Amino acid sequence: MQAATRQPTEAFAIVEEAVRAGRNALDEHEAKRLLAAYGVPVPAGGLARSQAEAVALAASIGGAVALKAVGEEIQHKTEARLVLLDRRGPEEVAAAYADLAERAGAALDAVLIEEMVAGSRELVVGMTRDAAFGPVVAFGLGGVMTEVLGDIALAILPVGERDVEELFGLVRSKQLLGAFRGQPAVDHRRLVDVVLAVARIAEDHPRIAEIDVNPLVIAGDRPVAADALVVLSSVASAAPGAASAPRHGLRLDLRAVCAPRSVAVVGASDDLVKWGGSALKNILDGGFEGPVYAVNPRGGTFFGLPVYASVAELPETPDLALLAVSGERVAAVLEQCARRGVPAAVAVAAGFSETGDEGRQAEKELADVAAALGITVIGPNCMGVISNETRLHGTGFITLHPQQGSLSLVSQSGNLGVQIVRASERRAIGLEKFLSVGNEAQVSVIDVLDHLRTDERTACVLMYVEGIDDGRRFLEVAARTTAVKPVVVVRGGLTEAGGRAAASHTGAMAGSAAVYEAAARQAGVVTCTATDEALDLALALAHLPLPRGRRVAVITNGGGAGVLAADEAARRSLVLPDLPPALIEELDGLLPPFWSRRNPLDLVASAGGDVAGQVLTAVAECDAVDAVIVLSVLGVPNTGDDVRPESAGGEYDGFSDWESRFLTCVAELMTATGKPIINVYDSPIRQALFRCEGRYDPIVLPSPSSALLALDRMAWYADYRRRHAAGLSGDRGRRDRRRALGTVRMTADRPCN
Repeated sequence: MQAATRQPTEAFAIVEEAVRAGRNALDEHEAKRLLAAYGVPVPAGGLARSQAEAVALAASIGGAVALKAVGEEIQHKTEARLVLLDRRGPEEVAAAYADLAERAGAALDAVLIEEMVAGSRELVVGMTRDAAFGPVVAFGLGGVMTEVLGDIALAILPVGERDVEELFGLVRSKQLLGAFRGQPAVDHRRLVDVVLAVARIAEDHPRIAEIDVNPLVIAGDRPVAADALVVLSSVASAAPGAASAPRHGLRLDLRAVCAPRSVAVVGASDDLVKWGGSALKNILDGGFEGPVYAVNPRGGTFFGLPVYASVAELPETPDLALLAVSGERVAAVLEQCARRGVPAAVAVAAGFSETGDEGRQAEKELADVAAALGITVIGPNCMGVISNETRLHGTGFITLHPQQGSLSLVSQSGNLGVQIVRASERRAIGLEKFLSVGNEAQVSVIDVLDHLRTDERTACVLMYVEGIDDGRRFLEVAARTTAVKPVVVVRGGLTEAGGRAAASHTGAMAGSAAVYEAAARQAGVVTCTATDEALDLALALAHLPLPRGRRVAVITNGGGAGVLAADEAARRSLVLPDLPPALIEELDGLLPPFWSRRNPLDLVASAGGDVAGQVLTAVAECDAVDAVIVLSVLGVPNTGDDVRPESAGGEYDGFSDWESRFLTCVAELMTATGKPIINVYDSPIRQALFRCEGRYDPIVLPSPSSALLALDRMAWYADYRRRHAAGLSGDRGRRDRRRALGTVRMTADRPCN
């Protein structure tokens, strides 16, 4: 084996020479010289251009050798049958050289002669560059089954030792890194260094587009790069670093959007079929706390308000203008608003980039106009804005009046944003703010997220995202935000089409979905793929304390629900601990003698009166438990004199007096213990949140699986906060992220507003 060296100067010469020659990849020998220059162990070997040179080189290496065809047009050698292994002695080596020369033909430049590397464990380490997030390092199971099994984990650069160690724990085949079938555990320090070396190469060489070390064979306990591919780019990529500035370069006034003191509807109407009419009516019906001005050239009176012919005629300068005008008129109206000193506007009109090239050009011109005028613009092609801070319900075509809440929503899709708002209304959850950013001509979801990070009225940010242009800025802003409050993202529009054109195994597997998930993980973002699921997660993260661990007690008023909960807990790696003897003894005094005495804890239909609260208190106060799920205690149908009224859809409209007392007990227990308690109803209840005067508000979710998903994600986020609270001290290559996150004091509780 060739001794590992660290000579980056030689590495620069290798890459620069290949770039000057106009080549699209390094040959394997060059790739391994590059790796060796950064300290990655590679097999001993060299290039031969004749049978005689091959025989002599093999003799100098000694023992069995591998022969590999090398040429500018040769990359995936195994598939082309251009690799011959375990050749010994002059005759076998000479014959193998002749075979390769015949198979490769004119594409052959030389044959690489290397020592055979013995090892039954094969890994892959690689790098690719994502269009949005930049360089991405990969680690996972290697060899010929790499793409079939797809067992890799990704991390966005820059990375440090902690990031690399996390990668090792994310792959399904992580057991291979320990002592395995008579093989010693992999040298952890050396493996970390290999991944960091690949990351360093990506940072040092912007002309390198992809790196594939596959297989990285574990010889004994040492990783050795048995094969390597380095793909070059004709254009240098930007080096990874701190987040970029907002793309427009303008200092945004999102305070005027999110908490305006006065509002003008330009293009107002008294026709509720038109956006200007429905939005004006919604603002008035929503109880906006400041002056509302209607602007329409024809004047008159709309819904009791005097109508002004132009923005210039308004008696005062409004903080926010809602532009209910056609796309062709938006730029002109923006100029009028700017002359009047209006700091922000919302453009709802469609007909821009979503329609094609002509619309994209019109949208660019709109953004340029806004930047030149110094006015902040949301949209175009959006649904409007809701802010319960000032009771602004500024949406049109649909009536939305969510009650006050602590969740804030920002969405690239107006349609899905409205669905989430309506779901929050239906479940009595409430919202603080809703911003539909539309086409993001100027203001992006990232800008809004950065603003909500410091919004004291927002306890949790919920986002619907279809595309991220500036992945590095998203990573930095999201990391700063999750350091102080949770962020839940529903991601749509993911595609793996880009991976089909990749030259390396790493590039083929590091598609947009996988890279986004890696960025979200590194930034502490809770991800999901469904709006109902997202609302459940945001509800739990905003209103409950974070668990200190993954030990869950399940209290159920029926055995079946407990079985489902136990299965789901196992799938999500949540632990159902055994009940301690002292707790069993205490519960023996509360429950019938035939109760289960195990977790899940079946109340055997004895939850009435004070029993459910007493059992819950005993369980929540137990040190062996980090969180509690209560099943089928709420929403239980009954007969007799105390029959609860149901809606036409078979739902209960709210909580009974007994349920309210029980939920008050839940709130008090969460405050006293700092542990989350999630209830799951037996029959549907429209109210998902029970508001209390204390620090935490009990929530009610629809199923055991939704409750356990919430606990799983809460436990993950709590662990992320604990691990990142110290500013990531000791990590190499993470100074920018440390500055972004700052010093965060970690507690087991959510931030309180």
